[in-house]
Amino acid sequence: SVSETDDSTGIFRIKMQDDGNLVQYPVRKPDTSEYAYYASNTFGNGVTLNLDGDGHLYLINSSLTILSNLTKGGYPQDGRVYMAKIDVDGIFRLYSYSSNQGNRSILWESVEDKCAPKGLCGPNGFCTMMDNVAECRCPPGFDFVNPGNWSSGCERNFTAESCKSNSITNVKYEIRSLENTVWEDNAFATMETSTQEDCEKQCLDDCNCEAAFYKDGECRKQRLPLTYGKRTSDSNV
Repeated sequence: SVSETDDSTGIFRIKMQDDGNLVQYPVRKPDTSEYAYYASNTFGNGVTLNLDGDGHLYLINSSLTILSNLTKGGYPQDGRVYMAKIDVDGIFRLYSYSSNQGNRSILWESVEDKCAPKGLCGPNGFCTMMDNVAECRCPPGFDFVNPGNWSSGCERNFTAESCKSNSITNVKYEIRSLENTVWEDNAFATMETSTQEDCEKQCLDDCNCEAAFYKDGECRKQRLPLTYGKRTSDSNV
């Protein structure tokens, strides 16, 4: 769903593939490994995902052989309902609902990393974990498009000059660095540079360059929007 109160189509999907693999992807992206953020790693013919009344969530093939037990089952059935769903944050979860107590608990989730779902923070936004809670942030020079809807992403908080503009030579831009973040890499040019400062200059000297990734002496020029941003221990700047 788009949100907890809007059940129209959101930005994540799950697919039971013909090869027997249950995979999660962002919407409107190809079914390729580079876009997957969860996979059951099961393979076979006629594989199906099943949920029994005791909370047993599993994958079986056409010969009814269990390929993977996502949960073991055997949970109480008296007054409880089990439901699997993709939550707004893109994580596929199995819930136990107690009709008597009116509460619910998570029995299983596809990924523990809440920043794993690709596209959670929208274009130009990046995800970071704060006390086990995923938060979306904008790079320097950007603000949220809609502060109440992270998936709408971030946009420049200034107006960029066109490369065709006669005044472009008088515009003074600066590069600000953002440490330890990874993004989808759609570089239109790659070059070897000895320092991060050299990479910054290479980008500033190229009117088409709106961002650059620097890591291990390699400078990769990018155009906006940046996608699938995530803060990690990676040394990419």
